Amino acid sequence: MKKTLKLASLLVAAGCLACGGSPAPRAGASAAPAESGDLKPIGTREAPAPQAAGMPPGQGDLASLPPGHPPIGPAAAGGPASDRSAAHVAGTVQLSPKLVAGPGDVLYLIAKKGPTTLAVRRIEKPAFPLDFEVTGADAMVSGVPFEGPVDLVARLSRSGDAIPTKGDLEGVTKDVAVPASGVKVTIDTTRP
Repeated sequence: MKKTLKLASLLVAAGCLACGGSPAPRAGASAAPAESGDLKPIGTREAPAPQAAGMPPGQGDLASLPPGHPPIGPAAAGGPASDRSAAHVAGTVQLSPKLVAGPGDVLYLIAKKGPTTLAVRRIEKPAFPLDFEVTGADAMVSGVPFEGPVDLVARLSRSGDAIPTKGDLEGVTKDVAVPASGVKVTIDTTRP
């Protein structure tokens, strides 16, 4: 057993040396710090990232994003540096008196532009009439602008899942401008 272990250690060391590396320390041995001054630890954060021209302090790492990459940080989160929440649709969802919501139903408010879903807002245990707001912060895909006109779909999901299924209740208001307020959507259809 000892011979096999020693042979395995020698093979690993030889393989490391052949590749230009150094063998891993044996169990129980302490790793000595590197002697060379040009080596840096893998997770180094010694030097700050380069600052891009016109970039606010502390956001130098944004300069290294590839061209066309969606924004990250406060702008992506709909924070003060972003106008994502300026694009919004607000109003009221009503449930037709001929339909009844169940206690486990989940409401999805979906802003669609043609076949593309721009934004989705999920609301658990909705009570009708329900005041709502869908904004650019609810966007499905970062970088896709939340602009109109949009079709606003209100779907009451029986399963709680976002994918429409038989028995879900729906209503649609078409050609809604963005931004818009006072939009009314009536849930009046049962999916076949």
